[in-house]
Amino acid sequence: MNNNSFDINVRILDFHNRKIEINYVSSLCSDELIAYLVEGITNAKGKTLKDCLNNGDVKEETDTTKYEYAMLTGCAIVKDLEKQKVYVLDTRHFPSRSIDEPDTEKSVRGSKDGFNENLLNCAGLIRRRIRTLDLVMEKVTVGKTNKLDICLCYLQSKIDQTMLKSIKARLQEIKNEDLIMTDRALEELIFDQGYNPFPLVRYSERPDVVSTHIHHGYLAIICDTSSSVMMLPTTLFEILEHVEEHRQTPIIGTFIRLIRFSAVFLSIYLVPLWMLIKNQGNISFKTLFSIILVELAIELLRIATIHTPDSISNTMGMIAAILLGEFAIELGFFSGEILLFVSIGNVCDFATPNYELSLTNKYVKIFMILFSGLFGWLGFIAYQIILYMYLISLNPFGFSYLYPLIPFNGKDLLQFIIREPKK
Repeated sequence: MNNNSFDINVRILDFHNRKIEINYVSSLCSDELIAYLVEGITNAKGKTLKDCLNNGDVKEETDTTKYEYAMLTGCAIVKDLEKQKVYVLDTRHFPSRSIDEPDTEKSVRGSKDGFNENLLNCAGLIRRRIRTLDLVMEKVTVGKTNKLDICLCYLQSKIDQTMLKSIKARLQEIKNEDLIMTDRALEELIFDQGYNPFPLVRYSERPDVVSTHIHHGYLAIICDTSSSVMMLPTTLFEILEHVEEHRQTPIIGTFIRLIRFSAVFLSIYLVPLWMLIKNQGNISFKTLFSIILVELAIELLRIATIHTPDSISNTMGMIAAILLGEFAIELGFFSGEILLFVSIGNVCDFATPNYELSLTNKYVKIFMILFSGLFGWLGFIAYQIILYMYLISLNPFGFSYLYPLIPFNGKDLLQFIIREPKK
């Protein structure tokens, strides 16, 4: 293979006076397995070359594209130049971080392991929790030239076969070369998401959450090089669930869930409703401008915090508190009452268990404030009609985004509100 990359290596060995060529990518392969492979060929204790290949997974391959791609995923390629045979051996050893608890999905009780960027490790963490042969781990390669390995995880007896066929058909149609962003790019291509702000899949880095989703008869997609696993189909109510609710007693779990739902509701509606009630539907431009200014300032602070090193984040927080607090009020940019209600709304936003949904709720709230500020109660009501009509129209792969509210299912809706004991 003609390539000047330092990590693509070629070894020429002798086997019964025949030249054997080994091609492998050293940065993706285990040095021990390669050394063991070379030893088996040079010792030549078997009758055929295949007998001497010291590896648990040996596959003969004739398609040049397939075995070259296998090499680029960490496999070793053994070529018998005289007999024109090519063998693919699994020698993968990817550089990866340790399996730690995800920072964004911590729980007081329960397992502390989390997915990393290794596809095989992620599959193994799910296998530890669903120990049945009914669990299917189907590997699929998508893309055109810069291909991406993904794994479809589902229970064969429970999965909706129509949905599964539709997703597989969409995956086969993907010819995109820009799949470096893995799960995010894949979601946009599968759903044709466009400019829809609401998350159509649920992401998680916790194996117990993903395993529960699969056990309920749904699909999970693991993307190589991504620690976030996609779960679909999903609903708005399911996205609002958190693992901590299931790690406590049913009554405490229900209490936590009700507080969380209330906080999410307040994070969107507290400021618009306070603004309308206080001003009796007639909001001055100064008040509207002040509220929008504070909302955008807090959002800017959030964005800046993400990119701030831990060593100076506390200092930056203090400076921001002073600028948004006493100085801004004393200079007359806005009143303390505005700062109080906007701050409470943003604190409630932190209770949203899904990061993508929390970002969506922030922008939904800002546009709600604009409609309410410009058109009063009429604008607020019109905005609600537009928002909920849009949510009702979302039916990814035939599943209602607002289920069990629409279509209404009282039993399932009650289970979302109240955490029932295990039976």
